[in-house]
Amino acid sequence: MSYPPQNNFYPQQPYYPPQGAPPPQAYGGPPPPHQQYQPPPGPPPPQNYGPPPQQGYSPAPFQGYQQPPPQHFPSPQPGYVSPVPPPNQGYGPPPHQGYGPPPQGYGPPPQGYGPPQGFGPPQGFGGAPPPQQPINITPDVTAIHKACKGFGTNETALIKVLANRDGPTIDAIRRGYPYGDLIKLLEKETSGDFRTILRATALGPVESLVFWAHRAVNGVGTNEDMLTEAIMGRSNYEISAMKTIFQQKYGRSLETAVKADLSMKTEELFVMALRAQKPEEWVQPNPQQVLNEVQAIYAATKGRLGTDETTVSRILTGCNDAQIRAIVYEYGRLHDDFSKMIKSEFSGHMRDAFLYLIEVRVFP
Repeated sequence: MSYPPQNNFYPQQPYYPPQGAPPPQAYGGPPPPHQQYQPPPGPPPPQNYGPPPQQGYSPAPFQGYQQPPPQHFPSPQPGYVSPVPPPNQGYGPPPHQGYGPPPQGYGPPPQGYGPPQGFGPPQGFGGAPPPQQPINITPDVTAIHKACKGFGTNETALIKVLANRDGPTIDAIRRGYPYGDLIKLLEKETSGDFRTILRATALGPVESLVFWAHRAVNGVGTNEDMLTEAIMGRSNYEISAMKTIFQQKYGRSLETAVKADLSMKTEELFVMALRAQKPEEWVQPNPQQVLNEVQAIYAATKGRLGTDETTVSRILTGCNDAQIRAIVYEYGRLHDDFSKMIKSEFSGHMRDAFLYLIEVRVFP
C-alpha cells in the first residue's frame, strides 16, 4: 500500500506510538524519551522497544494516522468551489471515465484575460480602459519619422516600435504624431500584407478590431475566421466601442453589416455576441448557476434529437471568461469533454466560432 504525498494534507506531526504498541516501521523516526514510556502490566518491558513478549500480550491498535480529507480538483477560478462532490474518496486522482478535468489539457485556468492567438486582430484588453497615464512618445515618434524620412523605408525600425508597444501607447503615438496622419504615412511607405498588418497595429487595440470586422464583411463573401476573431469573446467595453467607431467610420451599424453577411443560427450567434450584455470579468461564477447552465447545454445537445443552437449560443455569449471556464470544467466532470461535444453537435462557421471562444479566448 502506498500513501499519498504528505504535503497534500495536514502538516506532519511528530509520531508517538500508543502505549504498549511497537512503533510502525513505515513511519520510523526516533522513539520518544525513555522516561515517557509506560510499560503495560506484566513482564518487564523489553529494551530498545523491541517486540513485546508473546505470553498473552496483544498490542493496542495503531491510532497515529488519520485518514486525509477528501481531495478536490483545482477550481476553474480562484474562489469557485464545485457544488458536485468528487465520487472517489480514496487516494490519488479519480479515473477519467466521466470525471475529472476535461482530457484535452484544461488544467488550472490562466490568471487574467486570455489574449487571442494567430492571424487576425491584434491583442486587445478586457474590461474598462485603463486610466490615462502620462506617456512619453517622443522617442517613438522620432524613430518612426526617421524610418520613413528620405529614400526608402526602414521597415525593421517600424516593427521595433509598433510591434512592441501596448494599446495606450499606440493610441498616444497615433494621436500625437506631429508630422501628419500616421496611418496615411504608413500606407504610403509600405505595401502588401505588411502594410495591412502595420496599419491595423497602428490603429490601436479597439480601432483595429473595427478594421478587421469591416475587412471581414466588406466586398464579396465573408472572411469567417477574421470576423470570429474580431467579435467572439470580446469584453462589453470592446464591443460597445467597436459599434460606436464602426458607425462613425462606415456609416452603418456593425450589427447591420454582420446580418448582411451571415444567416440563420450563425447570424443569431453573432448578434447575441454584439449585445454586450454578459457580466463583467470580475464577476465570479455562481456554482448553482453553473450547474444549471451545464445541464441546459447537455439537454440542448446530447439530451434531445437534434441540437438547440439558440440555447448554447445564449449561454456562451452571456457568460464572462470565468463563468465559461467553470461551465467547461463542470461539463467535463459530469458528462464529456466540452470541445468534443461542440465538434460532434455543430458544424461550419458556428462550430469554429464556439471552438475559438473556448480553445483560444478562454483557454489560450
